[in-house]
Amino acid sequence: MLNDPYSPCPCGSGKKFKWCCQPIHAQIAKVYSMDEEGQHEAALRAMDEIVAQHGQNPEVHGRKAQLLFQNDKAEEAEQTLEKAFELFPNYPFGHFLKARFRLYEGKIREALAHLRKSAEHYDPNAGDILAQIYIEIYDCEMKLNNPIAARAAAEMAMRLDPANDSIRQGIDRVFGPENPNLPVCARQAYSFKPLPPGASAEMRTAWGQALSTGRSAKLSEAITAFERLTQQPRVAPAAWYNLGLGYAWAGDNPAAVRALDQFVYTEPDEIQAAQAWALAEVLRYGQGMVDEADIIEHSINLAIRDPRAFVDVLGQIEKEGRLTGTQVNKEEGVLSVVVLDPPPPALTPELEARQNIKPGAFVALISNFVRMWNTNAEALQRTFAMFQERLGDVIAQAQPTRGPAKFLEALSEGVGFPRQAATKEETEQRIREGYEKHFEEVWIHRPLKSLGNVAPIDAAGHGVLRKKLRGLLLFLRDCATQGKYPYDPTRLERKLGLDAPPEIPAPTEDSRPRDIAALGAPELASLSVDSLGSADLDQAFQAALKLDARDIAGKFASALVQREPYPERSDRFPLYQLLISQNLADGQLDAALDHVNDGERDDCERNEGRRRNEYELRRAQVHAKRGEFADAERVYDGLIARVPTEINYRVNAAETMLSSRQGDLAMKYAREGHTAAIKQNNRDLEGHFRELMEAAQRK
Repeated sequence: MLNDPYSPCPCGSGKKFKWCCQPIHAQIAKVYSMDEEGQHEAALRAMDEIVAQHGQNPEVHGRKAQLLFQNDKAEEAEQTLEKAFELFPNYPFGHFLKARFRLYEGKIREALAHLRKSAEHYDPNAGDILAQIYIEIYDCEMKLNNPIAARAAAEMAMRLDPANDSIRQGIDRVFGPENPNLPVCARQAYSFKPLPPGASAEMRTAWGQALSTGRSAKLSEAITAFERLTQQPRVAPAAWYNLGLGYAWAGDNPAAVRALDQFVYTEPDEIQAAQAWALAEVLRYGQGMVDEADIIEHSINLAIRDPRAFVDVLGQIEKEGRLTGTQVNKEEGVLSVVVLDPPPPALTPELEARQNIKPGAFVALISNFVRMWNTNAEALQRTFAMFQERLGDVIAQAQPTRGPAKFLEALSEGVGFPRQAATKEETEQRIREGYEKHFEEVWIHRPLKSLGNVAPIDAAGHGVLRKKLRGLLLFLRDCATQGKYPYDPTRLERKLGLDAPPEIPAPTEDSRPRDIAALGAPELASLSVDSLGSADLDQAFQAALKLDARDIAGKFASALVQREPYPERSDRFPLYQLLISQNLADGQLDAALDHVNDGERDDCERNEGRRRNEYELRRAQVHAKRGEFADAERVYDGLIARVPTEINYRVNAAETMLSSRQGDLAMKYAREGHTAAIKQNNRDLEGHFRELMEAAQRK
């Protein structure tokens, strides 16, 4: 318990301890002493007496919940804590306790959410308490493979408790060059970008406020400030970067990647854009980002009845020449090996001798538990099937999972072990050649999520994707250096032409290419719009969209909307949608409204008005961007009245008004949506509308 009566109260009310909970803490301290001495039931009875005397103070319910939890009464602890939240909805110590409960259950992400709420609502002057919370946040983020957020939390703890040398030493140890598991782009200290020169005085003031809040414990305020800045016309690219970095520090990797994507799109400097995309690549390796990552770790966890039988099978595999890297840690009781995947048949003995064998699975045996993993799902499954066949019912249970890969596994698919090698030098050369073959013959032709499902060989010729490709290669180079891989990804830069600007063929008046859909971005950019028929122009538009070449697609869309529709494209909403989005991004608000009007008129005349609702949504958004909130409200109200069962229109309205700082209008649509969601028994949207109402109240 606290001794300083003038320190912030641990309940988080913002009051000094002396004038808040000090009287009850003296009683609570005696109760905890009783519990520590083994008088558990007596302690609980004494705590009930305190609750009876001070039932309107949320802190007594919180401390009772803590005591119940310590006495293995988890369900009662949860119920008691809810009473505290009824009295104090943002009870900071309550969120800290909730985090403790979730950590005990192994629910790290839920615990982390409560820790961040606790930090958000604690008095900023409660430095010691906040430092402890941020250390807990650091620990959770590291377990979720989020080193960017973890480092930000550790540095926040250090600022809050500057006399604590152990925090500083921990940062140096974990994020220093001696950590073999973190590449430079995953462990370096990132910082907000300054405002570009020539900005207005109003912008400089807003920017300065955002930067200052980012250095405080209220990171959410900095994020909100940069969100607001990115909604302004002619937004500086650095605002998108700072928004992305703020999200990354807060552990919101999906939102961070989206903001960094906007920065790469708008930042003309390829080097700065590449560095940002290397950061985005780090974020893709975090927990919860599996669906957005190109490299993930597949694993199968086995419960086995007889570990000796498993070791016998490993002995058989070793005799077959398919086992390597055997290590035994006697202290921890761990046996680890690499089981090699059977190589494909070779035509001649000479070719067989030149083969490199790929890992089938990395295997760890601990008592009756076996873990197998690989970033190659097919190779892992083949290895598991082999063990199944040889072990039979020795395997009691098998559970497949997938999760984030380790950073240094980014190059793991290039690993190969020489089948035969006469010398150490030959072995090293063959391993290096295996990496070269994989990355320079296979990888460059593989569509990658990081590049919008475009292969590196095609991305190199497109403006935006070229910047992302540079960032991806920067990430790979950091991983190769940190992991001491015998491969230099700089070779890929030369092979992909990233050491010089791409050569774009000059436009020709020739007839359309044989297969427009197969063209890369440079070839699409070189097409003469006037020489293409509408069907071919539409094909070029769709090909550019698939390559994320939005500027090129916009050129084709502009030409198409000037022409008469053709039979295959009566619905021209995708064309107008892209043009409206580009207008808004460029701050051309009049042009955006013109495209909404033209598109809706075209849809009514030629598409039976099937897209009317989509156009009306865009109209409302454009009005809000223009500051015409009454017009936006009128459009939203008409749309909702026309389709009252479509709750997502209310979501769109509330979010648009929220981002426009129109709290009252946001609250109106959030409340209506909440009522509609309850009627439809839509629990997900019901919770989302509650969050929107809370945000609207803050606005």
